[in-house]
Amino acid sequence: MKYTTATALTIGLLLSACSTENPIPAKEGKIMNQDTQQIAGRPDLTAPEVLTKVLDFLRYAKSPEDFRIETAEKVMKIKFAPYSKEEKSAWDFYAGNNFGNTGWSWWINFNSKEKSGKVHLFFGRGEGNPPATSICQMDLDQFHPLLEQAGFTYTGKGHWGRPFNGYEKKYRNGYEADLQVFYRGESAEKVLHDCINEITFNIFKPGS
Repeated sequence: MKYTTATALTIGLLLSACSTENPIPAKEGKIMNQDTQQIAGRPDLTAPEVLTKVLDFLRYAKSPEDFRIETAEKVMKIKFAPYSKEEKSAWDFYAGNNFGNTGWSWWINFNSKEKSGKVHLFFGRGEGNPPATSICQMDLDQFHPLLEQAGFTYTGKGHWGRPFNGYEKKYRNGYEADLQVFYRGESAEKVLHDCINEITFNIFKPGS
């Protein structure tokens, strides 16, 4: 679908209401089967709310320092949980939960280094083949103009095992950002309805 500024009007209404396919890794799947409503890193959110909070961070971040847990919690209003040293994770902290009984879950991971910062969101499905309807309330065509409004430049479509929209952004402090928004069809009946199922965002200093 062609992206036009008219789409942004529809999105504004959707965001005001929110205001704020990949298999699930073993550790994440295990945690998501627990009743942990009160545990840090387990907020109960809808897919549009998750995407809105990720968008809040994409708007805010300008350097690797912004990828620290204190900043992410303040900007996204999510209580994250740090990975322990024993887990030997490549990531620093996380949040995730199920989308009710839909068969879908979400997971956000953050990593901060001296010269780069990275965040990874994915929507994963469990057993069976549930349609992506529960994660498609804010779809790819609705999300796209919000990224452009946030200062990201659309660089075109790509394919890394699955299709994605590519974006980039340059900051006055010399940092740059790469952003990929992966997507899939909602169902066999609505295969052309593009639903976001993964986002990767990386800020770095060119040449470092």
